[in-house]
Amino acid sequence: MTASEPPCRKPGAPGPSCTGLEPRPGAPDEVGPDGYEQHPLLNRTVRDVASRGEGVLVAVTHELHSHGTVRIAHIRPESGIEWTTAAENVQATR
Repeated sequence: MTASEPPCRKPGAPGPSCTGLEPRPGAPDEVGPDGYEQHPLLNRTVRDVASRGEGVLVAVTHELHSHGTVRIAHIRPESGIEWTTAAENVQATR
């Protein structure tokens, strides 16, 4: 670190991270070592804006790809046949 660089932040604190990877705005900080995110809409009925399907959000996982980390939402409708979508496509139902 040089004199012009700000100090690193601790996880969950505001400011630059020591890893150089900044969290997305509104992105939860809590991801377990198993890649599961503690999403605020877990176990609630949600809508997938891409498919317009509705179901219960049962998990949000983080998958590592060559271009970075992808957040995947796992949704289970009443039929029981789950599907996945980008976590950014999930909205709470009214």
